[in-house]
Amino acid sequence: MKTILAVDSTSGILSVSLSKGFNILSEIKDDKSTKHMVNIIGNIDYVLKKAGKTIKEADLFAVNLGPGDFTGGRIGISILKMFSMLSGNPVFGFNSLDVFSVGCMLKNIGIISKNISDFSQLYIMPLMDVRSNEIYCGIYEASSIFNENTTIFSFDFEEKKYFLNKISGGFLLNSDDFSEKISQIINQVNLSDDRSPLSFSQLLEDNNSGKKLSQNKVQNNRNELGQKKQCFIVTANALNTYRKLLENLKREIQINSMETDIILDDKNTNPSSEYINFLADYSCSFSLKHLPIAPVYVRDFIVFGRK
Repeated sequence: MKTILAVDSTSGILSVSLSKGFNILSEIKDDKSTKHMVNIIGNIDYVLKKAGKTIKEADLFAVNLGPGDFTGGRIGISILKMFSMLSGNPVFGFNSLDVFSVGCMLKNIGIISKNISDFSQLYIMPLMDVRSNEIYCGIYEASSIFNENTTIFSFDFEEKKYFLNKISGGFLLNSDDFSEKISQIINQVNLSDDRSPLSFSQLLEDNNSGKKLSQNKVQNNRNELGQKKQCFIVTANALNTYRKLLENLKREIQINSMETDIILDDKNTNPSSEYINFLADYSCSFSLKHLPIAPVYVRDFIVFGRK
């Protein structure tokens, strides 16, 4: 098992943690100051000393690449890249959406384990407020089924194994037409039988042939799944700023569809380094590809409806 030092500096809370396997040896969550450049080395030193370790004993480094705080995120990346260069040990980077999704899965594993047999699909949807009236989104599935193309994390709970499968990568939505587009995406995800991540265009397929195909899939899926419901757990920091919008969306979906349920997860509105530890451990154990160690900037994505 690898000893992993993880850092998340993408929010106002600077978190650092050290793990071995799935065990967190020590951690700190510093919410007293946003001066991450001043505090990060001291926090790393605190975590190492608390665990009785030195930086030389870290086999692997892991960091949240964002999106998130522009300056803070780059500080964490730069520090761990430096440690990696000096030690010769690798550094893994993860998208904030992956980090939020793992946090949501672990904090809601009781709900997930209880309901996963009652729902045909149980999804996690992290929604991030990235300013400029835009929301950065992703879709994941909490499942008891491993998928070699999409699984990014697994967790054992009450003698059962649960998997986190990445259905779609990050995409941007404008808050003005968010409800319309996210409802369309929810319908499309429910109908998908793909075994690989969906693109944004696939999620928003709305041409005539796509609608006809979707209607056929609806009937087939309803027959196969015995009218079971789909559940979406909405998580991440957009719950802080777009709470009213999300509550309205929940009501609209419940009124318009008896087969879809929405849960708003208030327990997971800040990312945390411990979830980066777990992602890195799983990624290392199964030799998964990881992202280039560079900040994730959402403005590289094209907002739906813009040219």
